[in-house]
Amino acid sequence: MTLFVALGLFVVVYLVGVVAFSQVAYPNTTIAGVDVSLSNASSAAAKINSAWKHYKLTVSGEDFSWTYEPQSDEPIVNGEAAAKEIIGNNEPLLWPSRLATSITGKNDSITANDTIDLDQKVDLSMLSNAFDQQQFEDELGNAIDAFNEGRTGTFEASSSYDEQADKFTVKKARSNEKLNRKNVIKFAEIELASLAENVDLTKLGNDAYDPLNGTLTDDQIQAACDAANKFLGVNVSLKLNGEEAGKVDGSSVLQWISFADPANPTLDTSQISSWAAELANSFNTVGTTRWWTRADGKECAVEGGDFGWTIDSDRLAKQVEDAINNKQTNDIEIDYSQKADTFTAKGKPDWKAYIDVDLSEQHARYYDANGKIVWEANFISGKPGEDATPEGVWQINSNDGASKLIGAKDPKTGKPKYESPVSYWMPFEGNMVGFHDATWQNDKSFDDSNSYKWCGSHGCINLRLTDAKALHDCINVGLCVVVHS
Repeated sequence: MTLFVALGLFVVVYLVGVVAFSQVAYPNTTIAGVDVSLSNASSAAAKINSAWKHYKLTVSGEDFSWTYEPQSDEPIVNGEAAAKEIIGNNEPLLWPSRLATSITGKNDSITANDTIDLDQKVDLSMLSNAFDQQQFEDELGNAIDAFNEGRTGTFEASSSYDEQADKFTVKKARSNEKLNRKNVIKFAEIELASLAENVDLTKLGNDAYDPLNGTLTDDQIQAACDAANKFLGVNVSLKLNGEEAGKVDGSSVLQWISFADPANPTLDTSQISSWAAELANSFNTVGTTRWWTRADGKECAVEGGDFGWTIDSDRLAKQVEDAINNKQTNDIEIDYSQKADTFTAKGKPDWKAYIDVDLSEQHARYYDANGKIVWEANFISGKPGEDATPEGVWQINSNDGASKLIGAKDPKTGKPKYESPVSYWMPFEGNMVGFHDATWQNDKSFDDSNSYKWCGSHGCINLRLTDAKALHDCINVGLCVVVHS
């Protein structure tokens, strides 16, 4: 008997609920931002019509956010139609379940389907004639265009590399995707049709964006990232003569990975070669201008000569390629075809001990690596014009002692223009120009800084015999010679 009473009571309550929720909204129900909980259609319509200006629709997803706030003086919401639509979708026969859901959370009329049909015809009957659909689409479209402006929509190494993770990732790659203007606007209108307050673009999934390069799927992007990550792992310091000269690590390599075929990244060796050539040029000093302050305080500059650094850029590129492929982590000593004494920066002196040949003073000084004078003497340089002593940074090529200096052939006689035996021959420009004794010069001429103008050499640095011997006795082949004016 008690069971039948309980069952009868349950049926009565259920039927009352069916009747009630055929006419009133569930708790926590909002329409256009207006709370219409437990209101019938008439009451709900009145509330909506009096408070419609509070309605806002926010479209958001990932880094995109845009809010629609009606600016019309007339209601854009059709309160009667909206209330009828919402209460008409109450499914009163399922009221116990719907009631439990509404009590536990906000029951705003957002699309309930798991998948969004972007091909459906949007029913905007809950909006009044005051709603300007074209304006809505234009304003949302402009916001999408502004968002897309900084995105290329292509799969690129620079946009796929995550510095914090130190690798290429799908998430980072997709940060370059462009929003699909058509799909986002359509989804926003679908939600607007039911007077939702929020449009969550993540519910569209990949449909919210244009595919990268128009073809790549997430699986393809992941495969591309995995392939690109195989080039990472190198972390080497470049050394030049033992000194720090640069680094090659993940941030370097990502510039050299080519995604010409987006799904199959490769190492662009041509870019590595270009980089190596540029780096080599920053170290190459042969023939370049150097500025320095001499030990006595004189500011000097010189250009030309054959002393200095020459880096083998092709070999450097090969060293770096091998380091990348082997994920090398130790130092790389940069190969060179010619070296100087030291390297600090291009434009600075790359010598230590050197002979300073000052053409303006007609005086030479041999400075040791500490800037102390080891030897000095007056000299007579080449006669101005074709026989002028060549300026530049050179080095001693030989120091064998006696030699015979032979001039170019005279076209009239076919014989050398001169043959001059010397006791000390110390060439620095090939074997054509160098230091040597010149006993044929008047001794007083060595003390006149202008004598080279009338009794100058064919380009060599003429010295007194005693000065030439002293220089010969204290220098070695390879010593830097700086000739400047």
